[in-house]
Amino acid sequence: MRKEKPRTVIISDVWGYGLMETKPHPLWQVRYAAIRNKALLVPEYGAMYIAAFLKKHGWEAEVLNLVADVFREESWFREREEGLPDDATSTAPVGGEEALALVRKNMEDALRDLQPQVVLFPLSIYYLALHAREMLRRLREMLPEAVLVTGGIYATMHPREVMEDGAADFVVRGEGEWTTLELLEALREGERDFSGIDGLTWRGEGGRIIHNPDREREDDLDRFPHIYTVSREFRIAERHRLLKSLNPFDDYIPGAGFLTSRGCPERCTFCLDPAVWKRRTRFHSPAYVREVLDYCWENFTGGDRSFYFGDATFALNRNRLWKLLETVREVPFAYHIQTRADSLTPEVLNGLRESNFRTVALGAESFDDRILSEVVKKRTTRDEILSAVRAARRHGLQPILTFIAGLPGETRRSMERTVEILRREGIREATFFPLVVFRGTALYERFLRTYGEEERESMRLNPWSEEFCFASEEFPTMQELISYAESLNKAIRA
Repeated sequence: MRKEKPRTVIISDVWGYGLMETKPHPLWQVRYAAIRNKALLVPEYGAMYIAAFLKKHGWEAEVLNLVADVFREESWFREREEGLPDDATSTAPVGGEEALALVRKNMEDALRDLQPQVVLFPLSIYYLALHAREMLRRLREMLPEAVLVTGGIYATMHPREVMEDGAADFVVRGEGEWTTLELLEALREGERDFSGIDGLTWRGEGGRIIHNPDREREDDLDRFPHIYTVSREFRIAERHRLLKSLNPFDDYIPGAGFLTSRGCPERCTFCLDPAVWKRRTRFHSPAYVREVLDYCWENFTGGDRSFYFGDATFALNRNRLWKLLETVREVPFAYHIQTRADSLTPEVLNGLRESNFRTVALGAESFDDRILSEVVKKRTTRDEILSAVRAARRHGLQPILTFIAGLPGETRRSMERTVEILRREGIREATFFPLVVFRGTALYERFLRTYGEEERESMRLNPWSEEFCFASEEFPTMQELISYAESLNKAIRA
């Protein structure tokens, strides 16, 4: 007879809870209301994948939604005062002490009532990673007998530091579905030796930290149930309703977005994908994607009927793409994607238009070909990007471009020329983001070689962040780079 499964709780909304506790500047300004609302209400999608996989295998874990379990009315997120300037501090009630007290009480009451034996805690977002690690330590104090398991992108890249904090018992590294299931089965059986579970970091005898071998990636992604099979547990309907009302023009919100693949073959120096996925890409089948679309169409009906595919590899596999477009056009969403400029051939653009795609987002990063080639390591050029933009427009699609301000070696004059080109081409849907780096990216390694510890600390985005704003001789301070990026964005839309 098999032993009873340990009571398991999955924590969600760790990032949202962190925003409420830390109030990092400038996210609580009025101008960032849409970004803040999304951060507060979007669940950890990685935790949803784990929950869906466990559910398929008979593990009905409880989900504790730190924010979404408490705030279900729009009034919590709306400004109490109208007509405030953009740089004013938000007056939305969700930012007040009453709201924070409600969240803390809900978490404490739920954990006391549930008395979990295992807690699965996502640690992915670099922006408030140090706060999440502090949360883990608090959970250890609240639940001294529970087994604490963490995973996610940040935990994958920093397993030793997370374990050395002393709170986590295990770190699930990389793709976590199979590793988490095997760990829970081992805990049910009372095992003490976890050396046979690939992808796991754990404590051996004497507290020694052991990193088991990495787990091989699952070849057949369709073996993983889609995230919306746990919509009820993660309150996706409520999140969707709120965000469709609060952020009516936003993309990739719960119930209206999905990744059709995992990984990316590129080696962009600012991106974590090469480190996390080792430049290997795997795809869901068109039938799997159709299942997701049908579910979302039937269950999340508020607001405009749009759907966002978040993977830049959407158009990479052409044989799959043609089949995908055939099935996508049978579900009448207005579709939005991001992709590579060199993917937008006339044939692809025709297919996208016929399947009701409306926008294509392109990560341009720079219009300086030397920077693209030598610094970003991107296999594209300015002319290719502009050709893709013009072609998208001819086919009735709206191009959306993103750039990085402050890439090493790129001058202000170079970025200002980019703005001039955008304005000449009539491109207003374009945004510059200041260069931010974090461990695992090639640019972070360059950052380490460039600055000493004290200098790097001055570039930390906020006291709880593990993201660093890469200043330079051109932009000596973090504040100067951020301000310059804002000035570029204003110039584009002037």
